[in-house]
Amino acid sequence: MEDRTKGILYMLMVVAIWGFSFVATKVLLDYLDPATIGFTRFFIATVLLFSICRKKENYTRDEIKYVAIAGFLGITCYYMFENVALTFTTATNSSLISATVPVFFLFTVDALRKKFSKPIKYLGAFIAFVGVGLLILNGKFNLNLNPLGDFLMFGSVFSWVFYTLIIDRMGSRNMLIVSRDITLAGTLFLLPFALYEAQNLRIDIFSQNDLLVVIAALIYLGVFCSAFGFLFWNKAIHLAGSGTTTNGIYLLPLVTIIGDSIIIGNVPNIYVVIGAVLVLAGVYLSERN
Repeated sequence: MEDRTKGILYMLMVVAIWGFSFVATKVLLDYLDPATIGFTRFFIATVLLFSICRKKENYTRDEIKYVAIAGFLGITCYYMFENVALTFTTATNSSLISATVPVFFLFTVDALRKKFSKPIKYLGAFIAFVGVGLLILNGKFNLNLNPLGDFLMFGSVFSWVFYTLIIDRMGSRNMLIVSRDITLAGTLFLLPFALYEAQNLRIDIFSQNDLLVVIAALIYLGVFCSAFGFLFWNKAIHLAGSGTTTNGIYLLPLVTIIGDSIIIGNVPNIYVVIGAVLVLAGVYLSERN
């Protein structure tokens, strides 16, 4: 199997896992504070990754900086922006803004190399984003604008864009070790926020059922979305390329809707069908050389 194919399979696997992360986070926000959730899920991920791999990597001085910055941007900044934003804005707004990551990544890469990509890539990005909009809005164009919450979500978008650029530079290293060390760095950067929240710690767990829900959601976010999710995503960037992997973000709402249809039995309407077709067509066009 070619490296690119392996990378795409890793990306699709992570998209399938991350498709439900918004729901798990939104559920946890009913019981815990944002930084507490972020620190706990990545602490779980750090412990798991160190139990799997205890090898050391001989980083250069620049690579140590990259690991620290990647942890700060991809974990601390991204999840603090996202978790806090979800307390001010809707899940719909958050999902729609998150879907702009591939668009801004394309613009950022072109700006850094001072060269425009082929027009078909921009067309594909536009079509895919329109498709995502139809999937998320479901034909109901009634966004509740919240300047603070929406602004914070854009903070998470740009954090992820620059995180991806840094991972691209670390491609020659063992991705298991790199992912482990980035997760550790991000967790350490989250610690001060968690300690600040601890001064007025909110734990709204009133029953055994509440406790089981919180534990299940934290395990899902910590083990699957954080430990394995970041590891496989970083591998995908290395094998398939940052552009191709980032385009996988367009597929997240599609995965969520498919899961909703299978688990809950909600039948997709015409807007969902059209949106899905546009997403797939846009991603296809974006991937054409």
